Amino acid sequence: MAGFQVLTVSQLCRYVKSLLEEQRQLEDVMVKGEVSNLSFKQMSGHLYFSIRDEGGLVRCVMFSRYVQNLPEIPENGAFVLVRGAATLYERDGAFQLMVYDIQPLGAGQGKQDMDALKRRLQGEGLFDPARKRPLPPFPDTIGVITSREGAALQDIIRSFRRRGYGGRLILYPCLVQGAGAPASVLRALDAMEQENLCQAAVIARGGGSSEDLSAFNDEELARRVCRCGVPVVSAVGHEVDFTILDLVADARAATPTAAGELMAPHRDALAQRVNTLREAIQSRAREQLRRQRQRLDQDIRLLSAVSPGERVKKNRQRLDYLVRLLVDAQRHRTQALRGRTLSLVRQLELLNPAAVMRKGWSVATLEGKVLTTVAEVTEGQRLTTILADGEVISVVQSYHRKGEAYAEETGH
Repeated sequence: MAGFQVLTVSQLCRYVKSLLEEQRQLEDVMVKGEVSNLSFKQMSGHLYFSIRDEGGLVRCVMFSRYVQNLPEIPENGAFVLVRGAATLYERDGAFQLMVYDIQPLGAGQGKQDMDALKRRLQGEGLFDPARKRPLPPFPDTIGVITSREGAALQDIIRSFRRRGYGGRLILYPCLVQGAGAPASVLRALDAMEQENLCQAAVIARGGGSSEDLSAFNDEELARRVCRCGVPVVSAVGHEVDFTILDLVADARAATPTAAGELMAPHRDALAQRVNTLREAIQSRAREQLRRQRQRLDQDIRLLSAVSPGERVKKNRQRLDYLVRLLVDAQRHRTQALRGRTLSLVRQLELLNPAAVMRKGWSVATLEGKVLTTVAEVTEGQRLTTILADGEVISVVQSYHRKGEAYAEETGH
């Protein structure tokens, strides 16, 4: 190493910074590009972002004394013209612009392309909540699609462990950054579906710049997630980060840690759920038992009503009733007949010759024929007179009619 000066990292960074700041043409430059990775620090008021085009990216910082002069803070994807000085941030050894003015030029091409893709997918219904599937409440196996080395995997494992998840997590490793990331995620999804072991899946990545998360804005990946055979949760970046994957996924977790809270029921919640289900089952069983008992009682009553014994009992009761009616009718009829008989007997008694004879009357007969007029007899005939207690035989010596007898007695 003779003849060479050995520098420390700090010395090298300081030297490069001085070289940049000595270039007068770099003291006040204007650069146009698309805003990305924008971060506004509320506490300090400083604004950090990058501007990029298809060939490169430059970090930028705008201190609060300049930020407060902006009409509005630009958004990611905005196409802007920035004015500032080129320098080197020694701590990171990163080239950057110290910006003191930002002029909006419209939407950048990247944002325009992204907006166009969103409109197209939305028009096809890929963002429609009605299309999205509910997550299984108690999945036995969950597929985790993320980098094997990334912090997102450990965050997910810790989150599921804290909630006492009793199922399995199966890792399907993939790239989560760079040009090859979308294809890698697609292969992981294919592998998961081929194994057919999972009831749900989570695609995860930790926070990063918009460029770092660009893999999850891929159109083919968005369509593949919609066709996935199981519900998919997007857990990409931090809460403020938003990708197309978040829009097409069946559910979004703000962070990989939140994915565990979203997909794995807590042990206490499970216990409460079990108790609720137990009470519901018991209540339903009691209600069904009560209904079955009522139905059984009703069936017993119906069977009793049509049973031979019950019919015999009812017929016996009816027979007894009819017998009583018959006896009463017969009694009434007998009494009526007895009364009529007695009436007839009394009438017969009144018409009975013997009864009349007992009162002093008699009946005269001639040769067995009852005499009704004097003209029927002549002198010398033998008459039989019937009395109440016998007969008298007599010979007719004389007779006379009532008129004649009356004439004799009166002397006419």
